[in-house]
Amino acid sequence: MTLVLHELVGKDNRRYSGYCWRGRMGIAHKGLDVTYVGCRHGDVEKLAFSGQAKVPVLVDGKHVICDSWDIACYLDDAYPERPALMDGPHGRALTRLVNIWADTQIDIPIVRSSFLDIFNNLHPNVDAANFRATREKRFGLTLEAMQEGHAANVAELSRNLAPLRALLRKQKWINGAEPAYGDYVVFGSFQFPRCLTGRRFLENNDPIAEWFSRVSRRFGGLANTVPTFGDLP
Repeated sequence: MTLVLHELVGKDNRRYSGYCWRGRMGIAHKGLDVTYVGCRHGDVEKLAFSGQAKVPVLVDGKHVICDSWDIACYLDDAYPERPALMDGPHGRALTRLVNIWADTQIDIPIVRSSFLDIFNNLHPNVDAANFRATREKRFGLTLEAMQEGHAANVAELSRNLAPLRALLRKQKWINGAEPAYGDYVVFGSFQFPRCLTGRRFLENNDPIAEWFSRVSRRFGGLANTVPTFGDLP
């Protein structure tokens, strides 16, 4: 049976959600067949069957799984005979730390620099005024001011990435000898600006950039089958 992954899509078929990329890469790691269904920002009616309004949503027969973390756990539990995304309970616990770290230390400065790009990528039927109002209230700045702070966001991100940089100087993958879900979590964070903004967050000589390039070539170059602004984020 083919899985169905409902994921965010912007103008010009831009598949920029880092959380959806976590799902894409996890499914590919498992070697499962999947169909992608694009959902516009705020496409509440299209996702009503899931009982909530956010992507990614995975449908596997009668099973409906929301949230990228829950999707990864489901894939390991439902398909234990296929390559593991997280190796046992200890591996899952440590990967959850990576998941939380990426959400709080990587995603926030990147997204803060990218809200205006998301706004400009919204489809005409999306409530752009509500998008602007809620994000500006959350951060206390206009979308334009947040984007003007790009250099400061990059500097903050670079400081936050120091542990990852040190790790990748000692081993090839975040998960060790072979890539697994921890790699795909962080990969999704950087695939987001690569698909959406065209502005750089990593230097070419950064070991994270070299790691990103290797991940992007996995699964037949899955990460390169969508519109992007370049080879590196």
